[in-house]
Amino acid sequence: MAENGPTLSLSLRDAEKIVRRLMPALQEHGAWIRGIHAMLICRTPPADEDLDPDAHLRSDLGRWFRDEPNEYIRRHPEHAIATEHHRRVHDVARNLCEAVRDGAEIAPADYELFVEAVGRLDKSMEMLAKELWDLLRYIDPLTGMSTRFALLPRLKQERERVRRTGYPCSICMVDLDLFKSINDTHGHQAGDAVLEAASAYLLRSLRKYDHIYRYGGEEFVLVLPDTRPDAARPVVERLRKGLAGLAIQIPGGPQLRMTASFGIAPLMPDHSVRDSIEHADEAMYEAKQAGRNQVRIWHQNT
Repeated sequence: MAENGPTLSLSLRDAEKIVRRLMPALQEHGAWIRGIHAMLICRTPPADEDLDPDAHLRSDLGRWFRDEPNEYIRRHPEHAIATEHHRRVHDVARNLCEAVRDGAEIAPADYELFVEAVGRLDKSMEMLAKELWDLLRYIDPLTGMSTRFALLPRLKQERERVRRTGYPCSICMVDLDLFKSINDTHGHQAGDAVLEAASAYLLRSLRKYDHIYRYGGEEFVLVLPDTRPDAARPVVERLRKGLAGLAIQIPGGPQLRMTASFGIAPLMPDHSVRDSIEHADEAMYEAKQAGRNQVRIWHQNT
């Protein structure tokens, strides 16, 4: 990022807007590249616009580089690099188009310049797009929480820390009780409102060093570093009681109450992180079977 000025960040909503603007431009650019290759192979007359020195500015991708309003992307160092690579691709393509127009032979070195320029632009655009897609992949759009795709790398890091230091880490599976009945009775809009409210409560009620992830549907996973399962229990009990006391207003409908079942397990240093998740899941199902709205701790060989 640029060193001067305020620090900028990219929100999930911003990333979605940028992707919607960028994807059609990239599709048009890909079609144009294929058209240049077809012209070279078939020796068909080049398009007039491809002979224009300003063709790169008139392309969809060129307009995206020029007009994209998001300041984070505009100040991203790869934006300027990709803009220059895009201009270079069109410059080299124009030289090839002029040769075809004039009936000249295409030197292998000139064609290689085109291929290299396209490759450099593709690399720059991949870096920009990856940042956008990573945000869309790792952040849940409804709740604003990190997703399970972000959870697994984090748990692997925590597992290595447990191995290295001997300090514990607990994980907790959280499943909203009878959530399907809310969707069935009040509709999916009500279900989304419950998920948003429950997520917001959990996010603001965590300890500052704990983390929460949306695992899927109405399931969440808490990561509690430096905390053994027995010490995690009162922390989780506080979350359980607070969630059960939360009044959730459904848009255009009634207030609802929501409880959840919680299952705690240690992050085991000598097992896969998926094993530890399964242990927490088993404890959570014990809480369900015991009547829901409860906390259970997983114990080995039980």
